[in-house]
Amino acid sequence: MTEKRPKKLELVFEKGGRLTATLMWDKAPKTCEAIVEALEEPVSAPLLHAQWAGSELYFEDFPTRREIPFENTTCHFDENYLLTNKIEGGVLAFYVNPAVRSFCMVYSEIIPRRAVDVEIALNVFAEIDNKDEARRIGERSRWEGAGKVTVSVLKE
Repeated sequence: MTEKRPKKLELVFEKGGRLTATLMWDKAPKTCEAIVEALEEPVSAPLLHAQWAGSELYFEDFPTRREIPFENTTCHFDENYLLTNKIEGGVLAFYVNPAVRSFCMVYSEIIPRRAVDVEIALNVFAEIDNKDEARRIGERSRWEGAGKVTVSVLKE
């Protein structure tokens, strides 16, 4: 018997607001699988606003139990150059770094980076269903502080 894959995640923000996001099983199946597995119980964490990347909220130490490969990533190599693709916003992404394991909500355009001149690869694994609400939450968080977020698998 095949287990039914969940279609959506839910993000509930301590300072107000709720978002759902549709998992991209077709583009990032291993990332989706690891994220869903880690969310057997909801995860709550204090959010940070990106300093160098742009319009992004994130938290570190997402409790994945498995190694996640690069897939549907924002960076790629081409003839010895690292090319970064901007993310237009309205997506969830995961920073594939076992020491950090960041869960990211991109609410508007970013160039993924860990420091001013250190670009990084993110696995884009879900599309936010209400991009206008994501932008409102992100902009409020930037100026008023982010608070906590609780992430869970949305029960159908």
